[in-house]
Amino acid sequence: MEDNRLLMNALPAPTYNWLKMNDAYVQVPKDVTEGNPMVTRSKTVLADVTDYDAIKDIAGGMGYNMDTFIQQSGVDVLKISTGKNQKVISPVHIDFDYQKDVNTVNAVYIEAADNSDITVVMDFTSQKDLCGFAAIQTKVRVGKNAKVILVQIQRLGKGFTFLNDVAAKTDDNGRFEEIELVLSGEKTYQGSRTDLVGKESSLKTDVGYLIKGHDHLDMNHIANHIGRKTVCDIDVDGVLRDEAFKLFRGTIDLRKGAKGALGNELEDVLLMDDTVINQTIPVILCDEDDVEGNHGATIGRLDDSMLFYLESRGMERADVYEMMAAARIDAVISKIPDEETRNLILEDLRGHKEEKFND
Repeated sequence: MEDNRLLMNALPAPTYNWLKMNDAYVQVPKDVTEGNPMVTRSKTVLADVTDYDAIKDIAGGMGYNMDTFIQQSGVDVLKISTGKNQKVISPVHIDFDYQKDVNTVNAVYIEAADNSDITVVMDFTSQKDLCGFAAIQTKVRVGKNAKVILVQIQRLGKGFTFLNDVAAKTDDNGRFEEIELVLSGEKTYQGSRTDLVGKESSLKTDVGYLIKGHDHLDMNHIANHIGRKTVCDIDVDGVLRDEAFKLFRGTIDLRKGAKGALGNELEDVLLMDDTVINQTIPVILCDEDDVEGNHGATIGRLDDSMLFYLESRGMERADVYEMMAAARIDAVISKIPDEETRNLILEDLRGHKEEKFND
């Protein structure tokens, strides 16, 4: 760690080493400052500051080194919390507008008390041509019969390196829903880990990504089934074009004691050009009987019969691909439970479409 090159996004169970897909080494700056997000919330939601000790028991998705990096940065932890039986109607918005040549780190803690519901929308933006570095870790504690929806949108500059780590721990009947959109940024490292500890707790993850140019996306999603009758569904939809690179690691771990658990993961990738690089590792680990785990991936170009059908009705092949690419991302956007956020992202995507995804 002396050279600030940290091992992150390691698979819980490494595969063949020669594939060089088991983990990632990420260069992080020695000197960082704390970012200054804008928080918009209703008066019923508590926003406070705590220290890292409050979230140390929730292991991050990017691994031990990311936890250590965030903790040693010394930044305060922004805490968003609800009271028992509280149903928060209006989403909490946490907006990050990153500036030029500033290396920032942030930590966020979302605590949903028993029988409460809350939605948190985090928007990461910068100027289009900006270069920079930012790291954020978001940890979530879901109480009994509670529900947390976390929406994260990434719209960063061409030269931006972004580390985005999410971790959650659920109690009995707790539910964590995670919606991730990666729309820009040169190098993105994203990790997510959910420990389904409580009985009949659940995870729903939806990821949409649009990677172009020479951009690089490295993801590591982990669902640990610990409690009985726990359920997870991880759905990833993406578009790769130009000479973009993407690596997705998805692990469902059905641990001893998780009887009746069900885990599903599926990735669907549209390859727009022959020059893209796509890597996918779906992993299911099992140490219990009476459980079910399913995984799959659909990777490639559009079906010839679909192309023929649409071209026979007057559409150009390039327009067909653009339409299908937009449809994949739109499908993820439609799941965001906040109309203002949906409209904001759709307007941003229309700008991409006008540029035909070119710089």
